[in-house]
Amino acid sequence: MWGDKSVLVRLYGDHTEEFIDRSIENMLFALLSERGFAPTYYGRFKNGRVEAWLDARPLEPEDMGQTEPINYLQMIGRELGIMHIMDIPEDRTPVLWTKIERFEKLAMEIELEDPVKNAALEELNLADLHQKLQWLKSVLPSNHNHDGEDLLDDLDTDEITKQAVAFASDVVFSHNDLLSDNILHNPDWDRVQIIDYEYGGYNYRGFDFANHFCENCGFELDLALYPSIEKQFAFFKAYMSTAAPKTLAQLEANRESKAFFHALYDVVNRYALASHLFWGYWALVQAAHSKIDFDFFEYAAKRFKAFDVHREFFIGSS
Repeated sequence: MWGDKSVLVRLYGDHTEEFIDRSIENMLFALLSERGFAPTYYGRFKNGRVEAWLDARPLEPEDMGQTEPINYLQMIGRELGIMHIMDIPEDRTPVLWTKIERFEKLAMEIELEDPVKNAALEELNLADLHQKLQWLKSVLPSNHNHDGEDLLDDLDTDEITKQAVAFASDVVFSHNDLLSDNILHNPDWDRVQIIDYEYGGYNYRGFDFANHFCENCGFELDLALYPSIEKQFAFFKAYMSTAAPKTLAQLEANRESKAFFHALYDVVNRYALASHLFWGYWALVQAAHSKIDFDFFEYAAKRFKAFDVHREFFIGSS
């Protein structure tokens, strides 16, 4: 308690400064708090922050795709849409590849005394993962293709598909870590509250979508829980109702929304591969430094395996 107010004192983990810029995080949190999009910000100290306590529960992974009796899927889509159209005074360069390559570099530098952990690290084959990362940069917007411009120019398809590809490639202010623990709900609310912007920054819209879809699978990474095409369509519609209502209305008036959502589905789910590399490398760094009782090597292995599964499912053998 702080006077008559309940507060949350957040302490940062050891070595998290390796991959999180706390000054930027606190700046973003304070700004989002001012705009009513984050809990009240009371201040920071050397290794933490004080913010308002919210009387709400974090969702469970299986909640995020729920449409009844409470339509969490729709609430999340709408809330993310509001966040994505915010104008945040921050570097608008997409953080995706910078972050992944930073995590990869840290993973390559890991030195472990535990022979069991060393064997687990070697089994993951970082050289092979590097080749997969380079390939992925050729099929998603990156410096390999003028940030996606070449990919769009090479598309020999209809205008609706091109519109969907451009929509997914738009750079927007993204959460980049929209897992269930970062979404709060109170039964008296008609919305959800997104929290924890540690990894927040400008990024490709498609990554924030696909990363959230991956988080539906929980830390066990049960890919059977990855949202179906029907649930993704419902999410896209809810999202566009706040982020791009005029575009949605025009698509529906022209009876083109289904074609647009199909094309969006095809391109968005390619970003799931980026999510798997992002959090797979992150888990390796955590395995070397974190004191949390969690098998980060096992989680990394699951993420890298999911990369292969989703690559085959969403892209094929290309």
